[in-house]
Amino acid sequence: MYRPVPRNEISDAVAHLRDLHRQLRPSNDRERYAFERRELVTKNLLSNLHRTGNHPTLSMLLEIADTFSLTIEGAHRLFGYDLDGIREYDRRLNGGRTHIEG
Repeated sequence: MYRPVPRNEISDAVAHLRDLHRQLRPSNDRERYAFERRELVTKNLLSNLHRTGNHPTLSMLLEIADTFSLTIEGAHRLFGYDLDGIREYDRRLNGGRTHIEG
């Protein structure tokens, strides 16, 4: 469900995602804006990563997912969270009260 991820592993993954996106050159204004935003988000994330706790905020995860074309699960995985494991644990713990059987 949760595996602590060293900050250098997170920064390496973010840099890799940025480099993958850099391979695609923007061809219109929308893509140029996305490119610039991605560069800014990467710079801010990498420079502030040491201040980020083990549990990033949901808004931070949503921004990372949007900026790097990840699913929300992929953004969580970057920080060591396995949403499938959390869902399974929730189902076992709360399944009788929170899940409707069809």
